[in-house]
Amino acid sequence: MLFLFLLSSNTFSQEMKKRYYFDYSSVCEYKKHPNQFNGKLIDFRNTKDSTYHLQIKINSTDKEAVILDYKNKLIIKFDVNFDYENSDDLKKLSNSKLYATVNFEKNLKYKKAIETIEYEKDSMTNKTIVHITRFANNKRKKIIGEHYYFFEKIENSGLSHKKSIKNYLIDKYDIILKEGENLTKVLCLTKGKIESESRFLEIKSEDVNFEFSIDDVFPKLN
Repeated sequence: MLFLFLLSSNTFSQEMKKRYYFDYSSVCEYKKHPNQFNGKLIDFRNTKDSTYHLQIKINSTDKEAVILDYKNKLIIKFDVNFDYENSDDLKKLSNSKLYATVNFEKNLKYKKAIETIEYEKDSMTNKTIVHITRFANNKRKKIIGEHYYFFEKIENSGLSHKKSIKNYLIDKYDIILKEGENLTKVLCLTKGKIESESRFLEIKSEDVNFEFSIDDVFPKLN
């Protein structure tokens, strides 16, 4: 009986510990419309595993951090009691709360979605604008999302990093962008209306093994 108790306790403690690896991060000024958020967004990701990522949102009134784990269908929220400076600050995240059996079906709804891309040079502002439209299927009647990427000549080594969105677009869509052109803004549209706006400040490599224990679990088990 004692052996079974110790075994179950050890198994439970292992399940209450989590570990996520991140190899790059981005920092941007982020606006979520309408009036949902306006502040700094820090995003940690793993280029070899897109099934999870960590976001930290900070503005003058609110601070929050959350891990979205699509593969395991769970969300982990943390308290944020600091102003972010670098990845070492992840150690300061506290009061972890795991929310199990989260429904992410909205992100997986359109399995036959296709994308079209177009880009042009704005001679008035000397910016390159990349427009990606996502359709529900190859009939191209229902638009489920749009993205506008704005590039301009700006010397910023942080934004020209090999893992930047610029190089992702070049590799995936074979678009032509000059050496000095870097990403300055991204607009996300839903149903023709701006849903969010991002102005990227930095993108850089990381080597972070984020390990922590779960402090609380929801829903509560009876």
